[in-house]
Amino acid sequence: MTGVALIACASVLACGLAIFTFACRVSGAPCWSASTARRIAAWQRLSPLVFGLCSVALGTGLLLALN
Repeated sequence: MTGVALIACASVLACGLAIFTFACRVSGAPCWSASTARRIAAWQRLSPLVFGLCSVALGTGLLLALN
């Protein structure tokens, strides 16, 4: 049961971040405030790390679910 929960949480986080990243790239350059632009830039810099952690969590969840 723990493996399934880990898979679900990692999948939701990865899908949400992928949608956010895609939306930021497609939206062009709207007039964001400086603080919002900094926050978006910080998330975009952290995206590879978060996706890597999600893949590790998915792998661990699969191993737990199969055992």
